[in-house]
Amino acid sequence: MNEQIAQALAQLRDIHEPALPPFWPLPLGWWFLALCVIAMIVCLIWWWHRRNKIDRPYREIRKTSSQLQDLYHQDQLSEYEFVSAVNRLYKHLLIDVESVPGAVQADGLPWLNMLADRFADDAFITGAGKCLGTVRYRPTSFFDKRLDELVAGSLCVVRSPSRKALTA
Repeated sequence: MNEQIAQALAQLRDIHEPALPPFWPLPLGWWFLALCVIAMIVCLIWWWHRRNKIDRPYREIRKTSSQLQDLYHQDQLSEYEFVSAVNRLYKHLLIDVESVPGAVQADGLPWLNMLADRFADDAFITGAGKCLGTVRYRPTSFFDKRLDELVAGSLCVVRSPSRKALTA
């Protein structure tokens, strides 16, 4: 019996494992996968660049409003200067950044209504935001201490309307 096993094993010596497939050239599936990965990376870079380009003016407005608040709290800006600077920042947002129709000529109550619509906050019409209208040009100026909170809740957190809808 040992002799039969030895003969059977001798017959199996010429049988070998098949050779591994060559690494190069890559099969078509690997090329397709590499192309998909590269396309995804390019799309991700394009999306990130576009998002940053859209968000850049909003970041600048947030930064400027924070600086204005810091200067106001350190008593380096008077109340009138603070209100004027904040109003210019709101104008920059609605006119230059978002191109709201009619914002260039808006003043007084229409201007406050635009701000209230943009930020969905009636404090621009009935509360602290009143001092952003024509009230600030009266001989006895009107200033509301809550304007600081209104600026913190609107300009310091302003986002693009499209991004605001995505994050909400």
